Amino acid sequence: MRRYAIAIVLFAVISSPLIGYGALRALKSTSNDPRQWLPRSFAETDTYDWFQSHFGTDEFAVVSWPGCDLEDPRVGQLSQALLQTAFFDRVRTGQNAIEELMSPPQNFSRAAAISRLRRILIGAQDGTTCLVLTTSVVGQADRSAAVGEIETLAWDVCQLPAAELKLAGPTVDAAMIDAESRKLLFGLAGLSALVSFLVATLRMRSIRLAISVLLVAVYSTAVSLAILYFSGGKMNLLMTMLPPLVYVLTISSAVHLANYYRDAARDRSSPVPAAIRAIGQGWLPCSLAAITTGIGLISLMLSKIEPIQSFGFYSALGVVASVVVLFLLLPSALFLFPPKPEAETDRPTGDDPHQKGNALIDAVLNHHVFFALACLALMLLCASRIPSIQSTVKLQDRFLPSSDAIADYRWLEERVGPMVPLEVAIHFDKDDPRDRVEQIKLVARIQSKIQSLDEPVATLSAFNLCPRLPSGHSVRDIVQRKVLNGRQTQQRLIEAKYLSESGDQHLWRISVRANAIGDLDYGIFVEKIRAAVAPLLTDENAEGTFTGVIPLIYKAQRQLLLDLFRSFLVAFAVIAGVLLVVLRNIWATCLVMFPNIFPAVIVFGGIEWVNIPVQIGSVMTASAALGIAVDDTVHLLTWFRRGLDQGMSRRQAIESAFSRCSGAMVHTTLICSCGLIVFALSTFVPILHFAWLMVFLLASALLGDLVLLPAILVGPLGRCFEKKR
Repeated sequence: MRRYAIAIVLFAVISSPLIGYGALRALKSTSNDPRQWLPRSFAETDTYDWFQSHFGTDEFAVVSWPGCDLEDPRVGQLSQALLQTAFFDRVRTGQNAIEELMSPPQNFSRAAAISRLRRILIGAQDGTTCLVLTTSVVGQADRSAAVGEIETLAWDVCQLPAAELKLAGPTVDAAMIDAESRKLLFGLAGLSALVSFLVATLRMRSIRLAISVLLVAVYSTAVSLAILYFSGGKMNLLMTMLPPLVYVLTISSAVHLANYYRDAARDRSSPVPAAIRAIGQGWLPCSLAAITTGIGLISLMLSKIEPIQSFGFYSALGVVASVVVLFLLLPSALFLFPPKPEAETDRPTGDDPHQKGNALIDAVLNHHVFFALACLALMLLCASRIPSIQSTVKLQDRFLPSSDAIADYRWLEERVGPMVPLEVAIHFDKDDPRDRVEQIKLVARIQSKIQSLDEPVATLSAFNLCPRLPSGHSVRDIVQRKVLNGRQTQQRLIEAKYLSESGDQHLWRISVRANAIGDLDYGIFVEKIRAAVAPLLTDENAEGTFTGVIPLIYKAQRQLLLDLFRSFLVAFAVIAGVLLVVLRNIWATCLVMFPNIFPAVIVFGGIEWVNIPVQIGSVMTASAALGIAVDDTVHLLTWFRRGLDQGMSRRQAIESAFSRCSGAMVHTTLICSCGLIVFALSTFVPILHFAWLMVFLLASALLGDLVLLPAILVGPLGRCFEKKR
């Protein structure tokens, strides 16, 4: 045994540099491309790709600062500097747009030019302006570097500190999410591990045992990250939750195995090492727990959204890898570095957990009908709200109200204009008899129709970039029409990305900007635009396309709810099938599943009662919670059935199982909850919600396993387990 234990520990030590390298590289590969949230099966995704093929990307970054107005020389200086970088293709400012409109052939007056650019590049009330940067392919590949370049050049060229800059746009959003991801991975993760270690040491009353458990959890987490890196995967918003999840699940199993080890160590009559006996007692429940948890996570691959699929796949792989590491490394460590044997005198007499546990289980068993009905009534109350669950991907729901991101968006929308891009493309056949002037007139009418809707929006099209459109047959009108129909105007509008001429169509772009701060559902608003302009398009024998990355992401939010329910139902069915094979009794399986759906129903129904919408990070917690709940259930049932096999009554078997498992269950919940609650310090709301939801799910799972399950087992329904015998 010693030889094998030394070999396993040495292998873990020798492989640590490679695994550490892979883990660190995975952590640094963070990429939060907004387009990865677009389900490839959506027809709207194909429409958006079509739009980009004709007009290029609609991804941009907006930059401004207090004092950024039409007379500020720093606007031109910074725009010139940013154009020299590889991160941005074009820079449009209020200043250069006015110069363009005032030059031939447009020949606008300054007042008219400013009027055309209000709420797009120039504020509605004053001369506040901004830089609108079109992000290049290089910038889209590394948005954090692109935003970092803005901040660096703002200081180097204009002596503008980063704290004074007001930033917005899809590129900035992704960079901020990257920053929060790195903060979570490199800052909060370390604090979480430290808190987990302190709580584990206090609860397990053994520094050596706590170190063994936590090192196994850290090593398993590193292995899961190394698998991600070496298989070509990348971190994103959801994948940042992979390390804490694998860490929590590994601790859960490791604490149970350590509990089996302690039980075996107390029996000194056996010549078989305690570590081997612990594996003999714990391999079945720990393996079943890992299988059911893996099923809960792999069910997320049913999602149509790629990041959720990746999270489900890699988290399930991480769970499997963690079980292998657990059964090899933890027993070896405990064999080579056994903790000090636990003496009865080590426990304070006034704080005996067994006495508290006995009091709890006696109360549950003596009043099992009350506890069972109370738990079921709570489930029904919360379940009544589940059909009303709402999801969200709104900007103000992703960051705390006090965050810099929300403050910047609010400043920009108050002083410049709306910031969320929506896109409309108007189609004319190439053989359409209307010339370019008449087509622009129709674009202007559609633009006016959009601006007349209830929502305050700003629009920009070729109409804003062209001089007064001729309406008569005077010499001036004839000359103006000839200029607008000429090659120079055509090329200028194509370069501005507001005209595209394909083989059989002329396409005119209308950029719509809607408010980021507010309750607007952009997907529904796009449909409102479609309905408003459809009659006009029909009357004028033209067609329209309505798209944009943000409306698509809002449609994806509704997909989140479908994914939540679908993955949970599939996980529930497969886990029930696994338990049916183990229990070999359909009624026993049905009874056991009640405590396992208890946490998900309580928590998700509860958040709807308090009007908290489901965030992106919430989707994974339902399936993960089902696996975590089954973890403790399997351990309790294993000892319960062993008690029945030894001839105990159901009550005695429950008491025996409770005395063996309740301590480990409480320790697991406390250690994992304290480690996860650290992530609630994040200012990124999806991560904050993930942390709180997991804590409440763990607590609810503990309540279900220590109260509801014993209440069911000891009652009349629990007789099906005796029949199985």
